[in-house]
Amino acid sequence: MASKAGKDLLKEERESVLSRALDALILPEIKNENRNGLDSRKTIAALLDYVIDDEDSDNAAAEKGLKVVAGYLSDNGMTWNSAEGLWRALIASIFEHLDGKSDRAELSRISGRLLQAQAKIFESFMDAEGRKRARLTRELREADRFPDTIAATLDPITLTRLGIDRLKELLHMDRGAIMSVDTDRRLRVKAGELATSSDDLTVLELKGHAALNLFELGEPYWEGYGEDVSSLGGLKAMGGGNAVLLLPMIVRGRTTGIVYLCGGPERRVFSPEEIEVAGRFANRLAVALENASLHAREQRKIKEMVALLEITRAINSTLDLREILLKVVQMTVDLCGVVMCAIYLQEDEAGRFVPAASYGFIEEGWRGGDVRAGFSIEGVNARELKELRSGEPVALPPSQAECLFHTDVLEEHGVDLVFVFPLRSKEQLTGFFALFYPCREAGDLDMEDVEVVRAIAAQASMAIENAALYEDIEKSYFSTVKALAKAIEVKDPYTHGHSERVTEYALLIAEAMNLEDRDKQKLKYAATLHDIGKIGIAGRVLNKPGSLTEEEYRHVKTHPLLGDSIIEPVEFLQGPRPIILHHHEHYDGSGYPLGLKGEGIPLCARILSVADAFEAMRSDRPYRQALSLEKARSELVRNAGTQFDPMVVEAFLGILDNIGKDPIER
Repeated sequence: MASKAGKDLLKEERESVLSRALDALILPEIKNENRNGLDSRKTIAALLDYVIDDEDSDNAAAEKGLKVVAGYLSDNGMTWNSAEGLWRALIASIFEHLDGKSDRAELSRISGRLLQAQAKIFESFMDAEGRKRARLTRELREADRFPDTIAATLDPITLTRLGIDRLKELLHMDRGAIMSVDTDRRLRVKAGELATSSDDLTVLELKGHAALNLFELGEPYWEGYGEDVSSLGGLKAMGGGNAVLLLPMIVRGRTTGIVYLCGGPERRVFSPEEIEVAGRFANRLAVALENASLHAREQRKIKEMVALLEITRAINSTLDLREILLKVVQMTVDLCGVVMCAIYLQEDEAGRFVPAASYGFIEEGWRGGDVRAGFSIEGVNARELKELRSGEPVALPPSQAECLFHTDVLEEHGVDLVFVFPLRSKEQLTGFFALFYPCREAGDLDMEDVEVVRAIAAQASMAIENAALYEDIEKSYFSTVKALAKAIEVKDPYTHGHSERVTEYALLIAEAMNLEDRDKQKLKYAATLHDIGKIGIAGRVLNKPGSLTEEEYRHVKTHPLLGDSIIEPVEFLQGPRPIILHHHEHYDGSGYPLGLKGEGIPLCARILSVADAFEAMRSDRPYRQALSLEKARSELVRNAGTQFDPMVVEAFLGILDNIGKDPIER
């Protein structure tokens, strides 16, 4: 124990001892850690108080102080080597103060007391590091599980909100946002509390170390509280001067976005472990958002294709042109999110155009007389008219769309853009297809939306031109059906051309079995769309190279039901629906989804079952190579009467015998 005189001296000169110890710090990393928020004085003071405390008394408070300091060091990322620099500085300060005032034995006891303090801090430090490592492991596991838990919704908006909230929780930050990155590496806030309509914060840029870390190295970047030199520019101002952390969102080796986090404790310091967890979580979030975006686009494509199918069906179901056009404008409003859609048709050779169909929230804004009476072609700006006549769409602000609709009514309903497509027949301008967009500028139009509208406008033009040619629409039907079927092959590259080949086999069998033309047509549509339900099956399951688990197989077996639900709203596909639903039923009743048996399975579904299985056997799959013709033939024979209808198998074998080879060249 230090002599009373020595201990009293340290108590009396405590502040001086601390100040001299802090002045003795020379390790750059310690000074850097102090600048970023660590308090070296706190650690040195706890050591000094332990030395001053009477070792024979109840020193629980001093020991508790050491444990607090140990946890503080661990939580704030100070290395043990840096901490040792603090011990050495304190020891030097103590011995300078006691030099000549204490004997050697007393100094030795003080040294022992310091060693005890170091040991206790080290023990607590290791315990804290163990807890931190366990927490890190748990948080890394949660980060890795994120897309499988929260992201299962596949809703980008919900996913973004939950991802930002989880990162704020992990890092104890107040505010967060996700920013998109354009081709010039400029940032735009897309979601989060920092989303703003302020023009000066709409587009931001990174420079220096921040740009290097995030774009070149793909690593996080952060700046602490009150740093004078910054690479963040306007991003620093958005954080209000607090600590700011930027996490790259990396997909396929490229930074596609930035997670921005700020706020929290004023002198916030991010430990390497926190950065590791947050960085991994941000990357998982990036992949999950990419998948959700792809899923959303895929669902949008399905919706668009079904809409095109419905429009085509409307064209083919009636010769009443106005009924067709009304259907077109209604579906366009639902699909494109516009407040109104209108079609103007040429009324006379003088070039006067009148509204032929309209639908939307501002439809009541039509006023008798002027707008309903139509407008002259001369009322359209010469430049826009030239583009329309050449077949190109034009985007008009409300001030230039007076001929189409009343400007004051457009402004009243928040219409900022009128997108006009030409309707043409035999290279002649026959009408206009106008969409009225709220809160949109010409530069904000999504090219996918433009192409969809272009396709709808083309359908409307076709209806105008071919209203009297009802029998020719069959070609348009089937081409649209095939376009819908190709959506499956985007997810499963191994099935490229599968539906087309299955259709050929199925129609060969139908011909051999003398099916009626109506049944052949149903079978053709069903064969083309038989796997449409696989759009709802996870790509990792469809493309899995090995055997499926029981759960994965159950998931795959849902695709006939999914396919049935997808085409249920499409009226002209009601005939093929039972074929699609039951093409995986087995002749002995062991199939799915309903376990139908024998002739309880529709004949066309039994034909499709054989065609589908044979094509699959003759094609490469992720889990095996294609079977030879003889091997595939043997499998059909072996499963006739169990999986397959024996009559269908017999008919198909007859085809193979007559041709002497696979009917389809590969």
